[in-house]
Amino acid sequence: MSDHNTPSSQAPQIDEHLQPILTHEKSLTSKIAKGSEAGDIVDQQLIMLGTQLVIQLNVLIKTSRIHGRTNSALDKPVDALLTLIKTLAHDRPVVLRLQNDFLFLGESHLKVNSQQLAVFTSIIDSFNAWKIGAISFSNSVDSKDLREFAHLFVSLDPETTSLEELRKELKALNVQGIELEAPRALRLKGGASSTAGEKDAAEGHRRAKTAAKNGYVRAAGAVGNLVQNAKEGGTISFKQAKRAIQNIVDLMMQDESTLLGLTTLRCHDQYTHNHSVNVAILSIALGNRAGYPKVELADLGLAALFHDMGKSTIPMEVLNKPSEFTEEEWVAMRNHPIEGVLSLTKLRGITNLPGRMAAAAFEHHMNYDFSGYPKLTVPWKLSLTGRILMIADCYDAMTSSRVYRREPLTPAKVLKLMFAKSGTSFDPTLLKLFVNCVGIVPIGSLVMLDTDELAVVLRPAQSKEYEERPYVKVIADPAGEPVEDGPEYDLTEKNEAGDYAHSIVRLVDNAEHKFDTSRYFV
Repeated sequence: MSDHNTPSSQAPQIDEHLQPILTHEKSLTSKIAKGSEAGDIVDQQLIMLGTQLVIQLNVLIKTSRIHGRTNSALDKPVDALLTLIKTLAHDRPVVLRLQNDFLFLGESHLKVNSQQLAVFTSIIDSFNAWKIGAISFSNSVDSKDLREFAHLFVSLDPETTSLEELRKELKALNVQGIELEAPRALRLKGGASSTAGEKDAAEGHRRAKTAAKNGYVRAAGAVGNLVQNAKEGGTISFKQAKRAIQNIVDLMMQDESTLLGLTTLRCHDQYTHNHSVNVAILSIALGNRAGYPKVELADLGLAALFHDMGKSTIPMEVLNKPSEFTEEEWVAMRNHPIEGVLSLTKLRGITNLPGRMAAAAFEHHMNYDFSGYPKLTVPWKLSLTGRILMIADCYDAMTSSRVYRREPLTPAKVLKLMFAKSGTSFDPTLLKLFVNCVGIVPIGSLVMLDTDELAVVLRPAQSKEYEERPYVKVIADPAGEPVEDGPEYDLTEKNEAGDYAHSIVRLVDNAEHKFDTSRYFV
């Protein structure tokens, strides 16, 4: 996984594909009607620039922790950030806002993929530490302003320095074009401000989400290092991966739903890394339901993390091919389970290949009735690890966006398809346990409530008796307009008359409304 946190002369530059946008964005936005197809394209481009703004701001802050404000190491991140600000703030200040742990460029939510998760988390943590709700940059900002701002931001301690004091320090240094805003007050339905207890609960939930995100990032980083070292024939350090998986197991014991929610993070460009971590999380959750002891859950998760090791031998142009495979390419793809075992045994960083790791690599496409691949000519008994991986691997693959399938299938639709193959492709008992993990109305699903509001499923109901009544968060009003800070409903709750206060009318295809439900889990 690429590391945008590196504070050095190798600081990432603005993506070359965005340079034309930087050049033409000003003239485009003044001419294109809002809501038109062309307008949507411009909005997407602005969001891409907003993501670059977050990345470059993070690089500047990280670099400033090491180098003084006049050091030449700051030249590149300062210049890159200035270019973005001058483009985005040509007629009004550009505002980077934090709301409920989501970053926004103005009113547009900045989506995040696995590669950017560490960067976004770093900026969000910095905002929260300083109790900053938004930073706005105007066209008047210059290089000196950015250097002074970054220096104060990292040299002062937010534990002992208030946001107001930081503002005064900026003013004393005559820093222009940078404004810091306090967070917006949390509001409840009906307009009442949050109580102290509700704020404490929200803070506890935020910390749990942060811990889960950090665990996800570490695991994805371990996969990235593994794949890279495997391709180069280098020594693999399993310590990093083991620590990452053990951390995920610990987090799973505390808050299963938050971790499972992170598996909804979809980005076809980082599919391989996302997929490996997602399969590990899903496998650990299923293994936990199947009665695995905690120490064995870590072994299962490690095996799942490396289940696609065989794909490191397949060229990227084949893995990412949007069209049909040739016969030769299909042979390579179908051989990747065998290649996975061979690759693992050849790695210098591992002495004795654990049985679970071999089973995960070899059996995850075999199918419960052996109708998959690789084909065998000798009697074979499937391992429990292999049967778990078949379910976790298929579920994540089918609910993910891929090069050849930009719109993923909904979780509910995937479960329906998988149940149709219960007893043939999948172990029937394990498949039922898996539904208990993700819910019969799965985590991440978009649903229509009887109030005509749209909501995303955050976690399954606690009791199987209420499996069709999960815990949800409203994300759009009856008119279909997005809602920030929407209320959360436990659909098992009843009103004074003894009727359910809220109910699901139907499941909704995410593509129908173009809502990215993963944002509510990161």
